[in-house]
Amino acid sequence: MAGPVRRLASAAVILALAAGCGQARAGTALPKGDDASAYVGAKFEQAMAKLRERIAYTKDATSSLDKYFRVDDKFVHAVLGTVRTGSPESRVLRNHSLRNPDDILDTFTPAAGAVEYAYHGAAYKSLAPTPWVSIPKPNGGALIEPCSWVGLVTPCRMANAAFTAYEADKGAVKGAKSMGDGKIELIVEVPLGTFFDERVLTLPPKLSEKVSEKLKKSAIPTTITMNADGSPTSFIMEAKFDGDGHKIELRFDFKFTGQASAQDLPNVPDPAQLTVLDQSGANEYYRRLGELQDASG
Repeated sequence: MAGPVRRLASAAVILALAAGCGQARAGTALPKGDDASAYVGAKFEQAMAKLRERIAYTKDATSSLDKYFRVDDKFVHAVLGTVRTGSPESRVLRNHSLRNPDDILDTFTPAAGAVEYAYHGAAYKSLAPTPWVSIPKPNGGALIEPCSWVGLVTPCRMANAAFTAYEADKGAVKGAKSMGDGKIELIVEVPLGTFFDERVLTLPPKLSEKVSEKLKKSAIPTTITMNADGSPTSFIMEAKFDGDGHKIELRFDFKFTGQASAQDLPNVPDPAQLTVLDQSGANEYYRRLGELQDASG
């Protein structure tokens, strides 16, 4: 799993405009075109460290991802909230659909113990007789690769998509400006095909067939906002496309929302609300969960 880490590190290239711009006035345009490319190259190492630290390795942080994607009349819309705190680390992921209020999937991985807990809403009530299940921790609970954790997969892939677009065409960086208080806003255009190739979202086959090669060349404006020290605070990918008889609309809005502490962690579920699963039972649970998600998608 070292590959995604390297890709995430490489994605820092596109954020390098953030470094060394603290004296720019609010609204001031920063270098573009060939000047921007040279500036990016010069600041690569510094920006790489900032991006890796902020996206994948920041401790005691909360984040939010609002993801929306529509093809014609079919759409998904969900909000994912995360908590990472402590050392060793406890983690929480709250995955709530805004299309179906019964579509809730939360996980709580306490630092102590050998199990993590999953809560499922009414849409998944057939999975267990109780709303909570306990499952043996993968890898003994160690977060070996942060970008493999469900709470960070999508923003990591967004970063990969932005870098891939930049790598293919240095002109993908369309502009940058100072936003005041030291923040920098950078615009990168990411082809829809790259968005899919980097698996920011994977469509069911029937919907994927509606996205033509022509539509895949359409550009998604991606706005990356960074602090004065070069660390990213948010990624937003947003676009509307209309072609070949189909309409596509998307908005993926990721941001860090604050500092996390033990007070942000839930309590361990009451045993009366908990079904205990061994590894075999957990494997079956996830198999059936996948079937339900495929059916609803």
